[in-house]
Amino acid sequence: MESEDAQSSDGNFPPAICPSEIHRIRFSTTAGDFTIKLDRALSPSGVTRFLELVDDGFFTDQLLYRVEPGFVIQFGVASSPLVQSRWDKNLGAPMAPLPDEPNRQAFRAGSVSFAGSGPNSRSCHLFISLGENLGDAPHEVVLGNVDEEDGGMYVIESIVKRRVESGYGSLLDMQGPLSLEGNVALNQYPQVDRIIACGRML
Repeated sequence: MESEDAQSSDGNFPPAICPSEIHRIRFSTTAGDFTIKLDRALSPSGVTRFLELVDDGFFTDQLLYRVEPGFVIQFGVASSPLVQSRWDKNLGAPMAPLPDEPNRQAFRAGSVSFAGSGPNSRSCHLFISLGENLGDAPHEVVLGNVDEEDGGMYVIESIVKRRVESGYGSLLDMQGPLSLEGNVALNQYPQVDRIIACGRML
């Protein structure tokens, strides 16, 4: 963990309500490894929830089920329905959904955000932006970004390329079956990339 100047210096965005606090999360995937840099100043509640998910092992063996070139890579459905039920508001999880926060940074390729379905609906579903055309909904709030310094965006681009080559399409409609059945719901899509493991970097 480290501190640096808040990333929300653009006058078009609300000011941060807490100091900048950077957390680096290393993801190992079937397409390669990348790092996400979270900044608590951007989304205090969102970063806290993300770190809770990391520490719970929520992302282990998780499928990157939705890939739409130029738009998003979406994840946030645990490999096990039992684990999913601890966090997913749609499954009656005991963890309360996060209250909406103002967005404090423009979306760009590599931005990381929780996905939601309306006001105060963020729980465990996340996406990595592949462009700059997001952020219109109040629950879309940048938590951090894929670290470009260690080649992270190359891995992100590789995930997109591999999905296009697979011919599987978006697979957004598989979110429900995945939540209820776990990874077995996508057994017919063996080329879907997945997160092998992730953890905090010291």
